Amino acid sequence: MYPPGDPRAVLADQPGLARQETAPRPAEVFELSPEDPDRVLPNGSRCWLVRAQNFCIEITQFVAGDELAEPSLPDEHLVLVKSGAISASHGDADPVEVSDPSVVVVPSGPSRLQAITDAWVVRVFPAHVEQVIARARNADSYRSADPNVRQLPAPGTGIGSGIRVHRLADVPPSPGRLGRIFRSSTLMVNWFPDEYQPRDPDRLSPHSHDDFEQGSITLAGDFVHHLRAPWTQRLAYWRADEHHLVASPSVTIIPPPLIHTTQGVGEGLHQLVDVFAPPREDFLAQGWVLNAGDYPEPGEPR
Repeated sequence: MYPPGDPRAVLADQPGLARQETAPRPAEVFELSPEDPDRVLPNGSRCWLVRAQNFCIEITQFVAGDELAEPSLPDEHLVLVKSGAISASHGDADPVEVSDPSVVVVPSGPSRLQAITDAWVVRVFPAHVEQVIARARNADSYRSADPNVRQLPAPGTGIGSGIRVHRLADVPPSPGRLGRIFRSSTLMVNWFPDEYQPRDPDRLSPHSHDDFEQGSITLAGDFVHHLRAPWTQRLAYWRADEHHLVASPSVTIIPPPLIHTTQGVGEGLHQLVDVFAPPREDFLAQGWVLNAGDYPEPGEPR
């Protein structure tokens, strides 16, 4: 249910998986700043890592001079640079400096990020990356797979090679387009435009997903995640509504078929990013994915 003017109101219903009747999994909410990091790098950078079934999210509060290196990954991953300056390198290619809020697509294989200045960085990996996802603080939550989550596709590639940087400053607002959406072969992120006021409580958008999880990352500001388990004929599957107030940074994993909407509260800057895997076909069909041309369908010209 979307308010008037919300671009998502045009989305057609997409056929989902045939749902297995099981108790809905609970959402997992991680407000990270008060919690101990999952690892601390040599110069003091702090890293928190949370997973979903098909992806994992690592938030790093970088201290200048520290680095994050991955020796060999089987799939592309995404790097979201919130603030500060970093150097990103892949294989033997020359490093690329990123000093503006950006979404960076990093190919499979060896890669490295180095903090030129203090910086806030989010890395998003597909679940194929077992050596990363095993470190997640909630790894035990996924010892059993949710049969109602769509399967992650096999690793793939986009056009060309090398690191691709998409600066948010190069994406002007466009009426009728939802957020700022980018993809990799197996991931999708929607970095919403900055908001400086609380969200209008009369324009919330409660909705649900049939067969995929949503990861919601708050990068700045306070938010309330409103969550509701749909009522079914089985009373045992009913649960009380939840309303989680979180400060930034935080990560919330929302499984299907929970009804959800997120409300920015309080004054000041609000920054929110949603993560999906696999990439959403409904967003692609609307032409909202800003780098869709890097991932042609089979038979399309490359």
